[in-house]
Amino acid sequence: MKTILYSLTLSVAILFSSGCKKVADNSLYDNLLPEVHEPLPVVTNSTLKEIAGWEIDSLDKGFIHYNYSGLYQSISAQQNINVVEIDLNNPDYEIEIVHGSADSLSNIARNSGAIVAINGTYEVDASFIKVKGTVKSPITLAPGHLRFWKHEGALSFNDGANYGIAYGTKEEYQASTATNIISGAPMLISKGMPVGEDFVGDVSGLNLNSLDYEDYRRHQGVRHPRTAVAITEDNKLLLVTVDGRWTQSAGMTAKEMTQFFKRYFAPKDALNIDGGGSTTMYLKDSNVSSTGVINYPTDDGVYDHYGQRRVTSFIIVRKRASSAGSFDRGTGTEQDPYVIKTATHMSNMASVDWSKATTSPLHFKLEADIDMAGRNWVPINNVDPYARHLHFNGNGHLIKNLTVKNVGYASLFGVLIGSCKNLGVVNATMESTSGAGILAGYAGLKGPDKPTGIIENCFTSGTVSGTDAVGGIVGNIGKPNGAALSGVRNSYSTANVTATNATGNSRAGGIAGIVFEKGIVENCYATGTITSNNSGAGGLLGWTDATVKGLVSMNQSVVNKKAGKLGRISATMGSVGGVIAQGINCWGLSGLPLDNAGTPVNDAALITGTVTVANGTYDGETKTKVFLSDFSNYQNTLSWPSSGGNQVWAITMNNKGLPIFQWQFLRGDYNQ
Repeated sequence: MKTILYSLTLSVAILFSSGCKKVADNSLYDNLLPEVHEPLPVVTNSTLKEIAGWEIDSLDKGFIHYNYSGLYQSISAQQNINVVEIDLNNPDYEIEIVHGSADSLSNIARNSGAIVAINGTYEVDASFIKVKGTVKSPITLAPGHLRFWKHEGALSFNDGANYGIAYGTKEEYQASTATNIISGAPMLISKGMPVGEDFVGDVSGLNLNSLDYEDYRRHQGVRHPRTAVAITEDNKLLLVTVDGRWTQSAGMTAKEMTQFFKRYFAPKDALNIDGGGSTTMYLKDSNVSSTGVINYPTDDGVYDHYGQRRVTSFIIVRKRASSAGSFDRGTGTEQDPYVIKTATHMSNMASVDWSKATTSPLHFKLEADIDMAGRNWVPINNVDPYARHLHFNGNGHLIKNLTVKNVGYASLFGVLIGSCKNLGVVNATMESTSGAGILAGYAGLKGPDKPTGIIENCFTSGTVSGTDAVGGIVGNIGKPNGAALSGVRNSYSTANVTATNATGNSRAGGIAGIVFEKGIVENCYATGTITSNNSGAGGLLGWTDATVKGLVSMNQSVVNKKAGKLGRISATMGSVGGVIAQGINCWGLSGLPLDNAGTPVNDAALITGTVTVANGTYDGETKTKVFLSDFSNYQNTLSWPSSGGNQVWAITMNNKGLPIFQWQFLRGDYNQ
């Protein structure tokens, strides 16, 4: 049930309760306010200046959705227009520019915890984009290029402050102290003046459709879908989409868009950004479509909510969650971590204030087992620039029934920058559009001198699938940052892992899909079924460029669908600077089923010693099941930490003859 407040020039406030109501004609007003007659009232103390024809939905304090659907008489055309208003004075909201690989708006919005989002700006080479102080797109087109006009204005802001829209040049954007900038064109309103009315100029007598599509006169002089942003005098941000190319919604020219803004919202400044097939708006919990898209994108050629175009830039709005009520207690510091006791607390991780997490990582701590059944988890940090840095202490607890589907880096954390320790994730389901792991799609990052991530004393079970670089714990382990390394220590997985690529790279491992230079994998074991739909299946690792140690393969099976690299420990041992990665003190179960495209590989054919051929496989020393069921062998030969102040492993095996953690032993339910 929504509440709608219409504020009229008569200083009369009328409260409607029972959903959105559309003011379509004077008779409705006559019934409600007999003293109000023609013309319809003009609202002067509200963001929307004329309310006739609009549905208005106050979603939260400072968060309003407006929709206009029907004949727009000013230009004699059917239109469908969505406007979302965000009060920038309200600290509950944060605005973010997202730029990265081409993706759908709904995927980016869900993964970012957005409450509303729109597509971003034009092609990268024509646009200036700066995100959290880093220039992502500097404009590479030369002046005079047919598309050079596409960055004449920009939305800019520092995190949480100094929002503005203004004219600018490439050089001015580069010199700006604003930490976030996204350009566009044309400017529609500048300092209250309707400058967009004159952008196209006098084209009388000119056949616009005869011009090149990218000619600014045709691009902005013909009706198309439009996306725009605006800021009002009282610091309200407006996100706007106008649907087009449909009988039900004709779209607008730049001039018509300007006149629309001037009439209904009178903003201080407004900027057109990418439109056409890119025009898309997402609204969380709208129930309009399964994707959250509320307008009518055009790329599927059907008047529905599913024709999203994959684009590279986005403007999203999130609701900040204060610690009060979002967690059991805590402020997110190392000394006072956010304490998680329920599935709702887990979900609230997405909406805390992450704005300073790159310099001050947030700390979380479990104080209860969590059942995530019935919730589709969105990875915490799987969207560039991967700014959500954290330390997560499972504290000897479990997360059960975690499910992630159809996103990149499907996992608990996405890209883990920081650490995760003392955690069990049980019966997880991960289905990724890229690499995947139950705890992380990446630990650290691939590029050198990037932030690192480490996983320690953790176990996982369930199923994991992704295209390439798929692991039972982590998809990829990144490169070092000075002395800081990324990796997995003292952990195990019983998960079944599948790399789904039938062509190209399809690397899968029981612990990790890919380990880059100097990545850590030590004192780990895996028991699940590992499958590559091409080749590249390894009992613990699909590929490693780093030397690994203390690894044990007790997998149910390791399978390549096509003949190629297949290994009990690692399918491929890579080479860095001419130095081939090695395995130190690694073991594999005798008779472990290895299937290379239907051809079984027996123990006698395995590579168990020094790896001497670059890109060779590695299988570890062959050990019997009886040997591997005796923990003293791990303790005495592999030196797994199982005593003293740094004890990780229990000296007691579980009833399947597998090692367990000391924290599992102390729980007492390790056989369940």
